[in-house]
Amino acid sequence: MASTLVREKITGVATAGLTAALVAMSACSSPSLFGQDAGKPTPDSSAPNDASPMSATYCGRGVDVIDVVPPAGFCLKHYAQVDEPRAMVVADNGDVLVAAPSRGTPGGASGGKGAILILTDDDHDGLATSSVFLDGLEDVHGLALGGGFLYFTRQETVFKLPFTAGQRVANGTPTDLKLPATFAGGGRWTHGLAISKSGQLYASRGEYGTCGASHGGEISSVGAGGALTTLASGLRNPMYMNCHYADDTCAAMELGDDLHEGAREKMILLRPDTNFGFPCCYTTKKPEMTGAACDDVTTEDAFFELTETPFGFDWERGLWPEPFKGGIFVALHGSAYSSPEWQGARVVYAPTSPTSHAPTQDWTTFLSGFGPGGSVLDRPADVKFGPDGRLFIADDASDHVYWMAPTTLAAPTN
Repeated sequence: MASTLVREKITGVATAGLTAALVAMSACSSPSLFGQDAGKPTPDSSAPNDASPMSATYCGRGVDVIDVVPPAGFCLKHYAQVDEPRAMVVADNGDVLVAAPSRGTPGGASGGKGAILILTDDDHDGLATSSVFLDGLEDVHGLALGGGFLYFTRQETVFKLPFTAGQRVANGTPTDLKLPATFAGGGRWTHGLAISKSGQLYASRGEYGTCGASHGGEISSVGAGGALTTLASGLRNPMYMNCHYADDTCAAMELGDDLHEGAREKMILLRPDTNFGFPCCYTTKKPEMTGAACDDVTTEDAFFELTETPFGFDWERGLWPEPFKGGIFVALHGSAYSSPEWQGARVVYAPTSPTSHAPTQDWTTFLSGFGPGGSVLDRPADVKFGPDGRLFIADDASDHVYWMAPTTLAAPTN
């Protein structure tokens, strides 16, 4: 059997003694890789790397993901086990905050801790310590960092907490931004959240609906006292949003109407007074039902095939080589209706315009190897770049967070 990582933890073992402890341990197990208890996961003695904090490059650190082939010139590493990691945000110091809801989703995800977790790597060895930042959050989903606050969504509203990079646990009680009661409507609790470079907060609301019986969900800016101003309407399920690291460009991924021929998944840039047609129109001039008026529907900025299911995304920060430099990377969650399940699950990328940050070419597969039936990777839910250039990948079906980097990416000197 292929070796993996054992579930036990070594706690209180100094880095200098880690290798000796590892030699005495081996694993011959299922694709489950390591536990989520306090402390770092323990690599098995035959893993290609042993989480050394001394390598000059990131790819010389951490623990390789076995039986998955990363793109040429890149490495793929284990970071932490997190039950149901749905959304992530990366602090300025590289700490990764993860929304791990315990409430089940229509797509089948379930079993999280109902908490926001924080993944830290103080010794820079490429493996994270996972701890609870804030718990008691059954329906946490969207996360955003900005202006000295951590923002997060629950079904009924958005909350904020003071946050400083390096902080490991929430201080005080979250403040309710008191969004209107309509925010909790529509039947979907998996809201998206994003904050722009200048500090504008955006929140999304999806809605189940049929033409003539509902108006669809929307993406709104959040103002003083929780007031919402709609930017984009006519949306079905815009679960994931993000803003560019360098300017005020923000975007969302919109999921198409399941199993409806002609529907499509969309990437949309956030602009005022846009309408994307749901539930009566699939896209501009393309009605869901005969007679629907769709000529004025806004055209999406990019699209995906139905059931590819675009979730989290982010823009590369200029530290990767061409053709990836500045590109946009998207986690495709795959189909819930295919046989085998999750067909199409992978991470894709596209080069972008330096001004609009919208894709300028078709999507290209960056990381494959996801799927059921014993795969190490299962179903990517979110991707986020850290300030050090690493790409973090949340997999809510395998219950892990991974990271990727170019083999030349320099690591900090400890």
